[in-house]
Parts: sequence; structure tokens; C-alpha cells
Amino acid sequence: MLTFKQLEAVYWIARLGSFAAAANKLHTTQSAISKRVGELEQLLKVPLFDRNLRTARLTEKGMEILVLGEEILQLRERLLASAACESITVKRFRIGVTELTALSWLPKFVQAFRSAYPAVDLQPEIDLSIDLCDRLAQGKLDLIMVPPVFNDSNFSALPLKELSLSWMCSPNLGVPKKRMALAEIAAFPILMQIERSGVDVGYERWFRECGVAIQRMYAGNSLISLSTLTMAGFGISFLPSEYFSDLVEQGQLRLLHSTDPLPRVRYHAVFRNDGPTAFARKVALMAQQHCDFSKPVLTKPKPGKARSSNRTKA
Repeated sequence: MLTFKQLEAVYWIARLGSFAAAANKLHTTQSAISKRVGELEQLLKVPLFDRNLRTARLTEKGMEILVLGEEILQLRERLLASAACESITVKRFRIGVTELTALSWLPKFVQAFRSAYPAVDLQPEIDLSIDLCDRLAQGKLDLIMVPPVFNDSNFSALPLKELSLSWMCSPNLGVPKKRMALAEIAAFPILMQIERSGVDVGYERWFRECGVAIQRMYAGNSLISLSTLTMAGFGISFLPSEYFSDLVEQGQLRLLHSTDPLPRVRYHAVFRNDGPTAFARKVALMAQQHCDFSKPVLTKPKPGKARSSNRTKA
């Protein structure tokens, strides 16, 4: 009997290039994928993949089946979307976020997702923007939230909030307290994350366009380490304005004002646009609602309520 699982196996093998990648995408084993393909080949009495090649390449008949199978899968998605039941076929959903998102609005987003889709296993991963894009392209993630470091027709992107950044330094660094030109700021060591940070990649391009050469000092791939080294006086850095505003208010960091304002960076929720996308788009819309780069305010339970709860349990 023909099943959706068999068609999905053929579809994702063809899209991702291997049985192993399809197994990872469909959250199963490579042997299970091979079994589904074998069952479909036995049912249709035609080989779908050329076994003489090292790569998973469709036969001529396999390409015909792929086109028809894709139409069937799209019809299923349209049917589920019309009934607002996009999550029925989703067992696990993997999202990739940057460190800033993890530090700021990810907990609130995860809580909202699990409340809306309790039957779906949400698995967040934290990494640098370019690495997240690579994992999305490989089918290892279902959706990522990153700055614009992608340019691929296989991806769809929904805009999230713009990220504002500010030049910051230690109050003890000896930087003049005046509005400075970009070239004056660049005379100091500039602390940055490593090359695979999406924000830093964009800003390096902007520095070049402005004709400014900076004294780049890499501070690893951690935003917290970057801010710590900045507070310690190792150099100047551009940090998310909202998230680090409390450290400015406390006097641990000092804002620098430039005659050349730093560009804002628009984050996006990005997902593959080949294959079923209705659920991924719903998740992206949820991300639009919750995106907020300010530092979360932790609320402590009131002591009186806690003591009352303890007496009740006793």
C-alpha cells in the first residue's frame, strides 16, 4: 500500500542528496528510509534510485515519481492547512538561534510554542549565524532566526525585529568624551566575534564600504565574553543596545557617540521553501510576535506566597 512516509523518503533523499540526510530530516534511521524506498519500488515494480552510483541519484522513472509524489505531499499540506492542523504530521521541530536570541527572547518563545503545540518536540540549537544556515541547508534544522547572511532560492525568510547596536567601551579606557568620526573610533582596538557571526560579517562589509581599516581583535564566539573583555578595557566593541543598556546605566560600560551611526541589523526567521512549509511559516509568524532583544527581567516569587505554599503542603 502506498504511504506518505514512502513518498517523503523519496522526496527528501532527492532534495538533500543522501539516504542519511533524509533520515536525519525525517527523524528516523537510514535503514528505515531504505526500507520505505524498497517498499515503494516493490509496489511500483520500478527502481527509483540508481544503485550503481555512490550518490543517491534518481532514475528516469524515479524523477517522474518524485514530481507526482511532491504534488501529493503538497495537497496533503493544503488540506491540513485549510483545517488549521499543520502540526499533525510534525513530531519534532528543530530551530537554530544565535546567542543573543537565546539570552533574550528564546525562553518566552519556547513557552509559547509548547503551549500552542504540546505534541511537538521542540529542539532549540544555539550557534553562529553562518553555521546555522549551513545546518538548515543540510536539512539538520527546520527553521533558523538569524541576521541576513543567507542568499539561497531554497530559503524563505520572514522579517523579525531590527537589532540596534552601539559602540561601547570601558569608562576607564581613556576614549575621548566627544562625538567621534568612525576613523577615530577605528584607531582603538575593535573587539569582535569570530568570522562566522552574521552581525560581524555584515559590519566588516560596512567598514570596507566606509573606507575604514580597523584593528580587529577576535573575542571568540561568545557575546558575553565579548562584553566582559570590553568592560575590562581590552578595546571598543559594538554591542546590542537594548540587551546591554543596564550595564551602561550601572556605569560598567560607556556609550560612544559616532558621526557615522551603526547600521541596524534585521533578523529573519528562515526556513526551506521546498517541501511542506505551512507549519514552519506558522512558527516564523510566532517568532515575529515574540522577538525582543532586551534583557529579560527575572521575577522572584513573593516570600509570603512561598511560605503560604509550604504551610499548605505541610
